[in-house]
Amino acid sequence: MHLVTNTSENTSGCQLSETIEQIDLGISTTMNRAAQAVVKNKTLIDAAVAEYDAKMLAGDLHDGGYGPAEPFPFLHRIVPFAYTLERSNSPVLARVPTANTLGCSWKWRRGSLDVAEKAKCRAELDNEAALLNGTLDTASYAWIKPLGLIAPGEGKNRVDFFRGERIESIPAMVTEWTYAEPDRIVLYSVKDSAFEATWAVLDGRWVEFVPNPSWTSPLMDAYGVSIENPWPKTFPAPADVLQAMFDTARFNSPLGHPVYGHVTVIDLDTIKAIDEFQAEPQRTTMTDLKGVKVDHRVWQLSIVGVLSALVLMILLPAQWVEARIACGILMGAAGCAGMLPYLMHIITVPRSGLAKEQYLPPERCPKNAGRQGNRKLG
Repeated sequence: MHLVTNTSENTSGCQLSETIEQIDLGISTTMNRAAQAVVKNKTLIDAAVAEYDAKMLAGDLHDGGYGPAEPFPFLHRIVPFAYTLERSNSPVLARVPTANTLGCSWKWRRGSLDVAEKAKCRAELDNEAALLNGTLDTASYAWIKPLGLIAPGEGKNRVDFFRGERIESIPAMVTEWTYAEPDRIVLYSVKDSAFEATWAVLDGRWVEFVPNPSWTSPLMDAYGVSIENPWPKTFPAPADVLQAMFDTARFNSPLGHPVYGHVTVIDLDTIKAIDEFQAEPQRTTMTDLKGVKVDHRVWQLSIVGVLSALVLMILLPAQWVEARIACGILMGAAGCAGMLPYLMHIITVPRSGLAKEQYLPPERCPKNAGRQGNRKLG
């Protein structure tokens, strides 16, 4: 961030200077155009909902009765893996380009002000001296530098006012934020039978559903992300990924992340590990098989056979050797027939074929591999 520096600081701990410069976005023309399109389209949606009650058309890009979507929640709806955004610098005082700044006029709007009030607001808000001495109403802005977008935390209501007044930049306390490099992200067009969706994959591992691809794809394309790719055959099937989205987030589940556990992100490595674990052969009894139920008459008839043979052996004369041997054979066969389904591990099936479900053990969970404290996705 190129700014005039000074050793003095204001009460917020920000660097002070005699003048405040506008930040140098440092992005390509294509990226800048895409970022400004996002800002402009959000402005149009917010205005359409406010003026024409077009909530149904806005979908999740507007918060309905709660007013326009705030900048950071809005970014989470159009920027894949937005929760990996991370503050990279201490805040500084600067001017940010209005055309790149997301607004959220939920408290007051420019259209509700008369001429005198507009002039007063302009004098109060577009005031570098007040920003320098700390008397300006708080304007704390996050600069998502790689994407060329500015997301206000405090001071978001004034953005549309500056836009309406055609003021090209806004004085604020600005903090740089980083975002994942474009070569780490890929957008896939997923088609499976009647199902169609756009998914984003980070580092070839983490999958996130893209709810608004018409907004996400142009922005990511300008950023340098590969888009509209078919789902690779080397990845788990789309049906497995969809099923994981409805699972419970835990260490041995594909859903969730060990750091960002509250987000809906799917771990492809965990799906693969589970598939390998469930495919391992297991020796088991007939009664342990999934979907197999042994008729209870088997052991009942077995008991009858054993008891009958035993009684005959007792009652038959000792000189009837062959008959007594036959009774012994009958008793052994009846006993074996009764025990076979319950005790004999004579069947080999994949672990997934067992009636009692077995879960991926902790030592085989990819989410646990190499964890060393807090780390980003990847």
